[in-house]
Amino acid sequence: MSGVNFIDTIVVRRSLNKGTSSVSESTSPAEFMGGQNKENTEDRMKLAGDLWIMSGKGTTRIKLSDMEKTKSVDIKGHYISTGKGTGRIRL
Repeated sequence: MSGVNFIDTIVVRRSLNKGTSSVSESTSPAEFMGGQNKENTEDRMKLAGDLWIMSGKGTTRIKLSDMEKTKSVDIKGHYISTGKGTGRIRL
């Protein structure tokens, strides 16, 4: 017996051209926190070049190359709360 991937079976109807036409297509997985999104963001920053970024109500400016890169935290071993905050699961 083989499994069925339900992601491939979900079809979404999208509106195009100011709502005058529509197209039906299968869904794609949303990956806004994955590695692919991080690579896309880094590529976009390289295309932008070395920009000035305004901060502090527009009174201070920082170069994009001088900004610190954020580090992603390993969530293994941390707890998340479940239910109404009474239970917890270890990741």
